[in-house]
Amino acid sequence: MPKQLFIQSGAFPEISFAELHSVLLAFGLTKKYLTKYGDSVFLLNVDKKLTVELAMTIFSRLGGAVRIGEIVEDIDSFEMNSQQKSKITFGISILGNTERTDSSFLKKLANNIKRKLKENSTSSRFILPKDRELSLNAAQVIKNSILSEGFELLLIRNGNQEIYGKTLDIQDLEGFVSRDIQRPESNHEMGTLPTKLARMMVNLTGLKGGTIWDPFCGSGTILMEAAVLDFNFLASDIDSRAVIDTDNNIKWLLEDGQITNKTLYQAFQFDILKPNPDIVNKLKNTEINAIVCEPYMGPPQTRVLSVEYANKLLGDVKALYKKLFDLIDIKLQKRGIKIVMIVPSYKTDKGWITFGIRELVGKRWDLKNSSLTSGDLKWSRKNSIITRNIFILERT
Repeated sequence: MPKQLFIQSGAFPEISFAELHSVLLAFGLTKKYLTKYGDSVFLLNVDKKLTVELAMTIFSRLGGAVRIGEIVEDIDSFEMNSQQKSKITFGISILGNTERTDSSFLKKLANNIKRKLKENSTSSRFILPKDRELSLNAAQVIKNSILSEGFELLLIRNGNQEIYGKTLDIQDLEGFVSRDIQRPESNHEMGTLPTKLARMMVNLTGLKGGTIWDPFCGSGTILMEAAVLDFNFLASDIDSRAVIDTDNNIKWLLEDGQITNKTLYQAFQFDILKPNPDIVNKLKNTEINAIVCEPYMGPPQTRVLSVEYANKLLGDVKALYKKLFDLIDIKLQKRGIKIVMIVPSYKTDKGWITFGIRELVGKRWDLKNSSLTSGDLKWSRKNSIITRNIFILERT
């Protein structure tokens, strides 16, 4: 059994680290099992409690992880032990800091491995990263059946340190793409949350199961990911069309076999700003373990905003959240509930503007971000006009 495993993060390492830490806690595992190795690789210590099998289960739940694999102590024995078939396909990648000569180094290493395999009567072909990339992406590993027909060797760097790894599994890219593109209902005019971010937000609750409520459900992206992870959920929105869209998407998940009929959920129209007393009473008497949400942040933006317009959008978001927290604190009187929420930052002609989380909540809410990671939890693409700031709160 390997002594250590590695997990490679996706494009947002800080969120990925916080997500992995949260899921470990959900499985009763402390931070002692987890260390950073550079910016985008995390090491897991394996023992009787955190077995390889459990680590693989944890990996399968993550939205912000690309690979999981084992650390290899002896590169020569790794090559020899990979000869399980008369013909194999293998890949080689570099994770971490790179050098100008790495592309030629990868090709030379691949040819050396190919030659050694041939000496042992094993025919092989190798796949190298495309263009200027130095690591294979998930699609390349899956398309070329690298893990089923051979192996992927990784050179993992952290400054001057260097270790080798062997990939055990790759992210379920097909599942995320299907829920993003193939689902029957989407509303791009209102803006769509990325499916991987939705999964990460669900995991940031630190829960393995229970009931999640999204009060601004849109077409149900967050709740689809929650359902795939076997959560029950409540879906509500001011827009009746959004409620129908969510219901249709969940039914599609069921028909597609991605969830089972054991998933319990309710989808209903509900205005946070003008809450229906009957629905409030039902919510008060319903067990809700966490709220995970992104409010309406305005239409998709293609150019830098004026400060005036950005402040209007921020005012609308703040009004929604203030009503939501008042509802939880005063009418629902939920204690111990967790919230994973997004607060936007807008790029204006005067710079980025947002508002602070303490403008919404008092000391009765414990901000959990710093207990999971030292960095800010921000999701922002290149040239984005809107940055998503993720906050994790717990009601004391």
